[in-house]
Amino acid sequence: MMIKYVRPRLVTFDVTGTLLMTKLEHYVEIGSQHGLPVDQRKLARSFKNSFHRLSLEHPIYGKHTGIGWENWWRRIVHNVFKDQHNYISDDTVDKVASTLIKSYGTSLCWHKYPGTIDLLEYLQKKGLILGVISNFDERLEAILLDTRIRFYFSFVLTSYDFGVEKPDTSIFDEALRLTKERHNIDVAPEEAIHIGDSITNDYNGARNANWKALLVKHDNDDAIENKVPKEDYFTNLQELQEHFSTQLCREMNYDKIEK
Repeated sequence: MMIKYVRPRLVTFDVTGTLLMTKLEHYVEIGSQHGLPVDQRKLARSFKNSFHRLSLEHPIYGKHTGIGWENWWRRIVHNVFKDQHNYISDDTVDKVASTLIKSYGTSLCWHKYPGTIDLLEYLQKKGLILGVISNFDERLEAILLDTRIRFYFSFVLTSYDFGVEKPDTSIFDEALRLTKERHNIDVAPEEAIHIGDSITNDYNGARNANWKALLVKHDNDDAIENKVPKEDYFTNLQELQEHFSTQLCREMNYDKIEK
């Protein structure tokens, strides 16, 4: 018995680590501009620990705890630099934080992965609706505009604006609602695909919402192969585009069979 192929109508993307990349080197550069040298190895450890702790204490960048996303990031910067320079004044760190927060809202700190434009253009030309579902703060719209990929997306849905973050299935439900609102199209969950780099937030989150899900890991993490079916896992966006090309060719073949 032939399994019925369900054509995707909506494809959504995570941003960080999926379409756009960034580096902590900007903390080093901007810190140096203010006379604060930084040990990169210690920086990465401090950033990771601080990010994890604040995410637990003030989820969704402080959306519901009253501090707001900008102060959330300001605390990260304070923690990171005070770990290395506990003698510096709050005023100096505030200046560093203000520069970093502004810089990370532009293309200065964000760069497209190879194949990003080709993939988005290909999917758009195939008539698929594209959107963004990202655990991000209010700067995402500006970042997508500045990196010149915003116009590919029908909507940009962030955890900060919605008040709920992936892997909660309600954010995926909201994406379907936005699609209906903007295109007057009812997209069923099985007609939607979400693409990201996190097994928990993106892959499992989407599948729990009854969506299809694909994973992109640009760092080629072999450990992932035991957690995600091989056919759902890609190491770059070129491979992902080849996957869609193959799937959409299958669609044409199904159409011929049905006729």
